[in-house]
Amino acid sequence: MISCFIYMQKRLHNIRTEGLENLTAELDKLRQLILTQTDSATISQADQQLALTRIVPGMTMDTWNNLSERYGFSNWLALDLDSSTYFNIANLQKIIEDLTDKSERDPLTGLYNKKAFEHKLTMELQRVERSNGQLSLAIIDLDNFKNINDTYGHNCGDEVIRTLADLLDASTRGYDHAARIGGEEFALLLPGAGPLRAKALMDRLCSTFADTFIKCTDASIQCTFSAGVASLKGRNKAKGKDLFEVADKALYQAKNAGKNQVRVTRQLVEFEYDRSTMVHSNEKQFLFSGSK
Repeated sequence: MISCFIYMQKRLHNIRTEGLENLTAELDKLRQLILTQTDSATISQADQQLALTRIVPGMTMDTWNNLSERYGFSNWLALDLDSSTYFNIANLQKIIEDLTDKSERDPLTGLYNKKAFEHKLTMELQRVERSNGQLSLAIIDLDNFKNINDTYGHNCGDEVIRTLADLLDASTRGYDHAARIGGEEFALLLPGAGPLRAKALMDRLCSTFADTFIKCTDASIQCTFSAGVASLKGRNKAKGKDLFEVADKALYQAKNAGKNQVRVTRQLVEFEYDRSTMVHSNEKQFLFSGSK
């Protein structure tokens, strides 16, 4: 249930410095009051939400953006009102889309985060089951990443992570899904790709990344990754965790074999015919000859 309390300021006036100061004081006081009155138990109740709307005549979106940046009101949702006082739906939609996108993205790399990636994986597994298609999942882990952080610093480590993320984003198809699922761990979902195709792609990425010089503050370094690939084909009841487990085993094989390489498992689930819909030999004979 979403409640909405609208406080309307009916007096029309131009937004002056004094007015801005009064508004910021009002918003800050309201924020402190909300924080005081709201405990963790209330916040955890996802079915209860409250929207507070403050109408400020004469305020433009540019003015609000400057005010928000200056006084730290970025967590307030601002909407334009047109001359007939209806909400600007296009702006509202954009704001919602931006908020949704931010909630699905890793802030360091811009790739999907683990939660969003798991959702994509679930959707792709359902598609494979419906369409009789195939799907590959690659788990990627940077080699000796702790040594990079210890030797060159965490800023350099972040640059290594961003470099690999950019490579994954630039080298994959538009309908592939790349994600950062851990500190130095990534995942790549390849719809329609079987084990051979997935292996060829991952080998190319592995080689390209190993040859890349990454510029840090005081050095230019190279890094490698290891990857494990799991594939499935046909109608199956495999879950995302099943595919992750198989790909992880392949990743460990790559690590144990010397790192900087890709290992692929056998198909997780072979194609299974739905025999209930098949025409048996005696039925074929009746259909074509008219006799049993």
